Amino acid sequence: MLLYRKCVAIILKKDSKVFVGRRIDIKNAWQLPQGGVEENETPLEAAKRELFEETNISSIALLGSSSLYHYDFPTHVQRIIISRRGELKYRGQEVTFFAFEFLGKESEIDLKKSPQEFVECKWMYPQELLRLIVHFKRGVYEQALKEFRNNGII
Repeated sequence: MLLYRKCVAIILKKDSKVFVGRRIDIKNAWQLPQGGVEENETPLEAAKRELFEETNISSIALLGSSSLYHYDFPTHVQRIIISRRGELKYRGQEVTFFAFEFLGKESEIDLKKSPQEFVECKWMYPQELLRLIVHFKRGVYEQALKEFRNNGII
């Protein structure tokens, strides 16, 4: 039985907008910075590491974290994973969202870090992100954004 991969997603807030990136490997796929939690790493440590690895951003202040959510990979994504890694280890992802306030300057953002995840980034209102996010992540994004909104974080 396949399990869920533990991962984090980062809601980076600036004013009333959030940071989103367009993936380098999937056409027209926008998402929040995200990634897996490594062994001997807390989810908060993973969130900070993933944000830095994908964007070069470290000037942040923690606003809060979400409940634990999960989603399954659709068949076409499973095929992509198998073609890249030779096997499918997880049925989907179990994700904790972390909200941070961006305290830096735009010049801090660098998407060309290796391995490059995003080809483009922008700040957008959370509702705009929900229209652009890949369909199989939309439900957990909606739930997490609602949770943060209800708690006065975004």
